[in-house]
Amino acid sequence: MAQNRRTTTPLLALGAFALLAPMVTPGTAAAEASWLEQDLSSADRIGMTLASGALRLDTAEDLGASPRLDTTKRRTGLATFPEQELPEPTDTVDVSVRTTGEAEEVLTEARGHRADGMWTEWQPTRSGGGRVVLPEAVDEVQVRVEVSSKAEKGGASVDEVRVRPVESSVATTDETPKGSSDSESPDGGTGEAAKGDDVPRPFSARLFATRIGLVGETTANGHTVRPDDHFVALPSRRGLSTRGGGEYTVRVCSTGALGPKAEGDTENHDPRCAYLPVWDVGPWNITDDHWNDDRESWRDLDRGRPQAQAAYTEGHNDGLDGFGRRVQNPAGIDLADGAFNEGLQLPTNGWVEVDYLWTAEYRDRAEVTTATQSDPVIVRTGPGTHYDTIGLAAHKANVDVACQVIGDPATGPNGVSDVWYRIGEGHYIPAAFAQGGSEAPYCLPGKP
Repeated sequence: MAQNRRTTTPLLALGAFALLAPMVTPGTAAAEASWLEQDLSSADRIGMTLASGALRLDTAEDLGASPRLDTTKRRTGLATFPEQELPEPTDTVDVSVRTTGEAEEVLTEARGHRADGMWTEWQPTRSGGGRVVLPEAVDEVQVRVEVSSKAEKGGASVDEVRVRPVESSVATTDETPKGSSDSESPDGGTGEAAKGDDVPRPFSARLFATRIGLVGETTANGHTVRPDDHFVALPSRRGLSTRGGGEYTVRVCSTGALGPKAEGDTENHDPRCAYLPVWDVGPWNITDDHWNDDRESWRDLDRGRPQAQAAYTEGHNDGLDGFGRRVQNPAGIDLADGAFNEGLQLPTNGWVEVDYLWTAEYRDRAEVTTATQSDPVIVRTGPGTHYDTIGLAAHKANVDVACQVIGDPATGPNGVSDVWYRIGEGHYIPAAFAQGGSEAPYCLPGKP
C-alpha cells in the first residue's frame, strides 16, 4: 500500500503505454478538437473535498487514500472522474489540469476502454497534463487525479480538468463481432472449441505473498478493509482498480512453497486459486509494475521480478526499497485476509503463481457478482456442486469466460441457471453469479 509521494516517470508499458509529449501547438489537427471539461462534482472522491469550485485535500478526515500512509508526514487524496465518451475512436488524447499551488503535488493519470471491454492500464501525465498515446483506439477515456502534500500544508487545489481527443496515430479497422459461435448443442455434443484458446496468455509471475490485515483502514482506491476480505495489493498504481471495481483482476494460485526459503512439499501440493481484484498499492514499492516489459522503475531487473524480491535475495539497491527502507521479506503481492486464509488457505506467507489477467485479450468478459457484495463465489473443478472446490472468485473480479457448459442448477443474483462458465483450466463458476459471458461458445467434451 502506498506510503509516500513518488516521482512518476513516463514509460512504455506492456499492453498500455503512454508517450508523454508537450501539448500540441496551434495549426495541428489536435488543435481543432474541442476540449471536454470534466465536472469536478462528478468525481468519486477519496480523502478530497469540493470547496469553492476546486478539489482539495479533506483535512477533516483522519486518513488520506492509503492505509499505510503516515498522515503525520504526508496526506493523499484521489478523485476519479466518470468515463468520458469520445466523439470517435482514437488512441491519443490530451489531458489538461489547472491547479493552484504546487503542481508537482498533483499526479494525473488516464486510461482507455479496450475493444474487449477491459481497460488499458493507467498512464501518468507530466505536471499540468500532457499527451497520452494508448496501444489501440478507444471510444472512452477516464481520468483520475491524486493530490499529495505534507501534513502541515493544505496542498494544491485542482481547479479544472479537461481532455481532448487527438487524431489517431494508427488506422482503425472494423472490429470483428465478439461472441459469435458455431455451437449447436448446449450439452456439448458438437460445437466450436472455446474461442480464443489460442489467444495470448496473460503474463504470469511467481511471487512471495504476504497477508494485508489492516481491517478498518482504507485502501488506495477507497475501499474500507473488511475482516475476511478478498482483494490484493500490487506495487504499482497502473493496475489499481476504481473503488469497488474489478477491471484489474489477478488469478493467484498456491504452490506449497512456504516462507522466503520456499520450504514445503511442493510435489504433492494441490494448488488452490483465487480470482481477486487489485484494490491497493504495495507491499513495498509503489512504482514497480514488474509485470510490464518496459516497467516504470527498476528497469535493470527482469520482467516479473519485483524489486523488493531482488533487494531481499540479491541485495539489489543495497537491500533497500524505493523509499530507502531495509527490505525484510521478498513480497511482491499482498493478499487480503479472506484471500489468504479462505481462498488459498495459506498457513503462512508463501510463494504463489500470479496471472495478471488484464495483460491478455479477454474472449468473453464476465464480472463475478454475489448478493452480499462481499462474499466470494466458490470455484469448482467441474460444472456442479459435486465437483471439488479448488478456490474462490471475489465479488467484482473480472474473469475471462473460455466457454460455457450445462451442469447443476444454481441460484444467484442473476436468477436460476444450469449454465456454468469455465474461467480457467479446470475452473468453473455458475453463470448465475456472473454478469456477462453469455456469448461464450459451449465447451467441447473432454476439455478441462
